[in-house]
Amino acid sequence: MFKLSRSGSNVPAEVQRWQYFLRTQGISQVGPVDSQFGGNTEVGTKIFQIQSGLNAHGRVDEATLDAASALEFRILNSNYYADRSSLSWPNESTNLRSPSNAWRNRLFVCFEFLQKRRGQRPDEESIVIKGSCDDSVADWEDAFIVNLRDDRLQFAVGYPGYIRCHRKAAPKIQSLLDVWEQESLLHLAINYAGCFVPRYMRGKAPHRLRGHRRKKSKDVSTLSNHSFGSAFDISTTWNWLGDTPAQCGQKGSVRELVESANAAGFYWGGHYSSRKDGMHFELTKL
Repeated sequence: MFKLSRSGSNVPAEVQRWQYFLRTQGISQVGPVDSQFGGNTEVGTKIFQIQSGLNAHGRVDEATLDAASALEFRILNSNYYADRSSLSWPNESTNLRSPSNAWRNRLFVCFEFLQKRRGQRPDEESIVIKGSCDDSVADWEDAFIVNLRDDRLQFAVGYPGYIRCHRKAAPKIQSLLDVWEQESLLHLAINYAGCFVPRYMRGKAPHRLRGHRRKKSKDVSTLSNHSFGSAFDISTTWNWLGDTPAQCGQKGSVRELVESANAAGFYWGGHYSSRKDGMHFELTKL
């Protein structure tokens, strides 16, 4: 088991997990889930100890962990992070690959889109989605994008209380959150950076300044999966596009989430062959 204290040699991810647990117990005094065992987390620990009839010293010792375990806090063995310390862990799934353009247009419905002049769009890659390619739907976003309300990410910075995503992706995302909750892994989502964000892949916008007239999504392979509302980003700062994703056990790592995400049909951007994108999970299989 991993003991924690304000002056201890703490595993950052274990501090995150402890902070998340305290927040789920209604102890808001702990503050944000940020992997820092500071004064707020010490106060939150003391409150939990008082509630549990323990000596309120503010350290996460064996007695405190036993009390938390009775409330379904998961106790890990001392080798847990050492066994997952390799930057090649987890292995890439042999059954998944990043979704093809044909697959996502067939499943989520092809749309027409345009790109405004640079001064009229929120960032360089932004696009404006119009109707479906076959003209059967006048407003593609209104027809297919929904707000999936779920409070499991409520402690992630930037999470608005819902995931705006494609209606066909919504049940898969909700099922994935169910699994992450069962596996006591939701503490790994330190922040949330959105799902449906209509844009090109970063750095792939064809015209930096002038934009372009209408195109069809089935003809453009450089659109982000966020444009289809089928991908989401979490714990961004520690897993920037192009960087090596954070190591398991370190602040912001999402590596522990990958195997269950793969099993649910989501591909991890940290397994891209070039330009790693460790914050990124995209639906690729139903």
